[in-house]
Amino acid sequence: MPKPNVVFFLNQFFAQVGLWSLKNRWLVFSACLLVLAGSVYFASKVRMNNSFDAYFNEDDVSYSAYLKYRKDFGSDEIAFVLYDASDFEHGVFNLALMQKIALLSARLENELPFVKEVKSIANVEVLLPFEDGIEIIKLTEDFPQDQQGLLDFAEKFMTKKMYIDGFVSSDRNFGAIQIDMAKSSVDPLEEIRLDPTAGDTLNNLYPQASDIVLNRILEETQFQDIPFYVSGDVPLNSAFNNIAMADMALTMSLAFIIVTLLLLFFFKGSIVGSVGPLAVVILSIVITLGFLGVLGWDMDLMFSLVPTLLIAIGVAQSVHIISEFRIHYALTQNRALAIQETLHLVGAPCLLTSLTTAAGFLAMSISPIKTISHMAIYTGLAVLAAFFLSITLLTFFLSFGKNKSGQQLVKNNSNPLLEKILIGIARFTIRYPKRILVIAFLVFAVAGAGISKVVVDSNFLLDFDKNEPIRITTEYIDNTMGGMGSLVYLFETEEPDAIKNPEVLKEIERFQDYLNSKTPLVQKTYSIVDLLKDINQSFHNDDPAYYQIPESRDLVAQYLLVYELSGGDEISNFISSDYARATIEVRTQLAASSAMASLQNELDAYLSTQPLQHSTLQATGMGALWIQLMDYITESQLKGVALAFVVIALLMCFIFRSVPVGLISMIPNVAPALLTVGFIGWIGVHLDYTKLLVAPIAIGIAVDDTIHLLTRYHNEFVKRRNYEEALIAAMSNVGRALLITSIILILGFSMLGFATLESQAWFGILLTLTVLVALIADFFVMPALILVFKPFGPEHPKTAAANA
Repeated sequence: MPKPNVVFFLNQFFAQVGLWSLKNRWLVFSACLLVLAGSVYFASKVRMNNSFDAYFNEDDVSYSAYLKYRKDFGSDEIAFVLYDASDFEHGVFNLALMQKIALLSARLENELPFVKEVKSIANVEVLLPFEDGIEIIKLTEDFPQDQQGLLDFAEKFMTKKMYIDGFVSSDRNFGAIQIDMAKSSVDPLEEIRLDPTAGDTLNNLYPQASDIVLNRILEETQFQDIPFYVSGDVPLNSAFNNIAMADMALTMSLAFIIVTLLLLFFFKGSIVGSVGPLAVVILSIVITLGFLGVLGWDMDLMFSLVPTLLIAIGVAQSVHIISEFRIHYALTQNRALAIQETLHLVGAPCLLTSLTTAAGFLAMSISPIKTISHMAIYTGLAVLAAFFLSITLLTFFLSFGKNKSGQQLVKNNSNPLLEKILIGIARFTIRYPKRILVIAFLVFAVAGAGISKVVVDSNFLLDFDKNEPIRITTEYIDNTMGGMGSLVYLFETEEPDAIKNPEVLKEIERFQDYLNSKTPLVQKTYSIVDLLKDINQSFHNDDPAYYQIPESRDLVAQYLLVYELSGGDEISNFISSDYARATIEVRTQLAASSAMASLQNELDAYLSTQPLQHSTLQATGMGALWIQLMDYITESQLKGVALAFVVIALLMCFIFRSVPVGLISMIPNVAPALLTVGFIGWIGVHLDYTKLLVAPIAIGIAVDDTIHLLTRYHNEFVKRRNYEEALIAAMSNVGRALLITSIILILGFSMLGFATLESQAWFGILLTLTVLVALIADFFVMPALILVFKPFGPEHPKTAAANA
């Protein structure tokens, strides 16, 4: 007789938990209601956040540099309004059109929430020669009275290189309004509420609040004759937040519907068999939201995947319990005894599958990407919460129902066709185990070749569907006016006023010239050098020969003083208040992170051969953070998969008290992850911050079915001491539940394919593929391995002789 082990004591424990939950069912139900109320309270404090604050920890070097940049130069988030003037006489310098643009610029600056500054042709600084100095004019301060006056201004404006293809196209057919924001999505919640008393709904928070007002003003009747195209951080983030919330509601609703229908089908219309699992899932989701509220974490893009994940995973776990309960209730016609026997048999496997699934998620908690790390933690805890509710709250629902005759119960639980299929699979595996392993090896080899082709990359814009208006508009602007991507390079010196040194300025100019040579990726650059060249040229009667950096430090200081005394204030966009730091703002095409990383590598190579002597340089801003994010994706994928494999392998060895059994069980569990990542490589889809989750999660989910089947296989072998008979018995008993749970997981995850955001849709497709491969591996590959290597020990001598 086998010695009692941990699993034995767990079986005894869960049997008693089932009885206690049944006897105290109303206490259990009341406790769940209290947990629900508390979770709803804390969940109400959670807000949506898809800014870079959701991806980086504050102690991250790249993010710290970004925050340092923001401290000197403020928020770098903008809204960008392109307008088409090609149908107006004189283009953007049409008098009637310019009057409306001036009015619009003023309206936006006065009415838009969280705005810092609005810049357009109508109000940007234009430097002109004036006696022995300079004059700074703005169109709004001395607006021309007739068309000719505006055309005279146009001739002066079009000589200003800083503004060409930034605020006006070189052909004068397009103009732009740039809206600089005072806030950013990374700011504290209390600072980005529009109305402090109106709560934290999306429409009351930045950037949604700003985007709503922006579109309302642009849609007014007086501006209807102007074709506008709106993009930038504010519209993109607003659209992203709205779509993510809508996707979560859609995919979660679809998953609930499909899972409910499947439960009704498989359990032949049983209300308890449908309501119980869904109640477990709903409470698990609310508990997860409450957990976010308790910890003060935001709900980001990653959370939008969680409800669908929990619906599929939580229901699959409940199916095992309900399936076993129905079998034992049909045999005993006693609910208490059926619940006791059910949890005695599947309580420990359900706990172990929950632990391995949670381990698959928690393995990603080591990721330096904050949103991934957080998601790993709260989803892992949610899986454990779903398990706890499955053995308590689910018992509450199983305690109800009409009593039926034993014959009717047996009929309800029988499915001759399904049993025939499962036994047929077992017999096929018994007949061809070595051939199955050879085919599996070849498939793994092909997948391995695909893995070598995987490209780590990301492009925020491509996460939107190609027919999404914000993507169409952004791509149009990107191709029309100077690019919609951005990079910032921060030059730092060791002392105040060092930026006034012409040697430092020449270093900035040299690097800026090199950047400008990297077309078409780099579309436009801005720096203090551009402003000083313009001032110097203006001091010399607009002679183009003087469009250069002033010769001495004293002359630089004098020019800047005259500029400020003349009313100039654009300088604060390029240098810090102590003149110790300066920036180059780079407008780029909206390219993938790999293209930006390639540019960064070229710049690093350039600086290694021609280093800076008077300053240090660091890339920062949103573009630099995307580049860093790509490196983190590679790191997270490798470490996450390795950790998930090690932790789950150790658990499997512990569960079966056998290293060979534990290692053999990991082969069909690694297979889905390998095949899924290989599939990504072969079809040419890049691995981004969402898809990186697939491999470790795949291992965690795949091991669930392995544990249930392997546990039953081992139990049947202990009884029969024959591998072939044990496999047939295990498949005919637990195989039905495995097939049902796999179908639920496949169809549940496939609902993510209806998401508008491409990252979520691909995540659902890849998880669906993963579960399908895991089912095939568990039904064919794992039994074949056991039949060939016989890790449970020797067969009974008589049985073995008979087989021989």
